[in-house]
Amino acid sequence: MANFMLSEAARNGNLDVLENLLRENPSVLADFRLTSLAESLLHVATKSGQLSFVHKLMKIDPGIAAELNKDGFRALDIAVIMDNLEMVKEILSFDQGLCMLKGKDQRTALHYAAIKGRTEIIDELLQSCPDSIQEVTVHGETALHLAVKSYQFDAFSVLVKWLERLSKVLIVNMGDRAGTLCCTLLFQRNNMQ
Repeated sequence: MANFMLSEAARNGNLDVLENLLRENPSVLADFRLTSLAESLLHVATKSGQLSFVHKLMKIDPGIAAELNKDGFRALDIAVIMDNLEMVKEILSFDQGLCMLKGKDQRTALHYAAIKGRTEIIDELLQSCPDSIQEVTVHGETALHLAVKSYQFDAFSVLVKWLERLSKVLIVNMGDRAGTLCCTLLFQRNNMQ
């Protein structure tokens, strides 16, 4: 019953329910973690856009943000995919290192931002954690590769500007596991249009 109440509180952003359940049972969040393996309360609140609830959860348990759901996504990844810049900022305000954590297919939040073309979020992620621009997926793809493969040319441009600013332009010449360069992908995509 407490799990259902917690899930609904996270979905609806009901902080009163959360606080009442914590008063009744201080280990209610730990109990939820042990019995609800599909996703954390942070995942639920993030998907529902409940900023205040996310803030409260992360204040109580900052480590919750590192947890993967059953599909291999962290709450930060979900906020990026859903284009919720305020949620991204809120999560990063507790731990900027979350930008470097990898999930499904060894992707980071920056990879998802590149795939979805979330240029403002790309800026936010790289301001918080510039080194994340060097991270590669399980297939050796950089955020640049993923932006081009997803036809997100504005995102590609933003990433290139960041590479210039960070003096890391050599990343443009990195091949993926198959040896494919971003320039090759860009040329192929432009010829297809």
